[in-house]
Amino acid sequence: MRRSLVLFVSAAMLLAACSTPTPVAAPKIKPPTPAVGAQADCAEVMGMEDSRCLGWTAPEPHTFSDVRWISDDQAGTGKELQWGPYYWCDAFKEDVLKDVLGSTDVARVVTDKFYCQIVVRGRKVSGIYNSLSVYLSPYRPGNPAYDWFVEPNPLGEVTEYKGRKATRNATLSGATTERIQYTVEIPGHGSVWNVELWRDQYDWKVPFTADLADAERRVRLAIDALMAYDQT
Repeated sequence: MRRSLVLFVSAAMLLAACSTPTPVAAPKIKPPTPAVGAQADCAEVMGMEDSRCLGWTAPEPHTFSDVRWISDDQAGTGKELQWGPYYWCDAFKEDVLKDVLGSTDVARVVTDKFYCQIVVRGRKVSGIYNSLSVYLSPYRPGNPAYDWFVEPNPLGEVTEYKGRKATRNATLSGATTERIQYTVEIPGHGSVWNVELWRDQYDWKVPFTADLADAERRVRLAIDALMAYDQT
């Protein structure tokens, strides 16, 4: 009887060991290294001081779920840089940028530690400033500081975009300015995307008429790219 009990207990322990999932370690990700040396691309961003700007370098390719594991103490070096903007900038491939900004000749930079900014080069020649800005913010429903979807809302109209909570603001747009801002929920992540598309008449001598319907189409393409990325 004792031998049978020992065998039964041993078998049960073996079965439990086989059925217990093995903890999966967070992926080891090498954070992107900030660009060094002359920050020529920072000059493409209107009104940007070099002290607030770093050139962009492509990070190792990783899914959004992988990138979430990078802790702040792994964030790289230089100006207390956050790791995220390098990956947000990398979410926009050339075909998307061609549709959103009308060009693939762009400067990607990280500004104020948190922002990915992508700017079409050559505004002094073309007379048109054309940029896309993205950053991530915490989302805490019920917390006045981080609940982005309460009404009335200083960020703009509270709405939905493809089933996600969102706010939209186009009040800064005008006859010669296309400037549309969206805040879009990332389900299950406790964060939101903040996206701004801005095309403006940089040189008043260059004719430019805003097309807000087309700007709306283009900013939504940018949001689609971020939503596709945050599902990886």
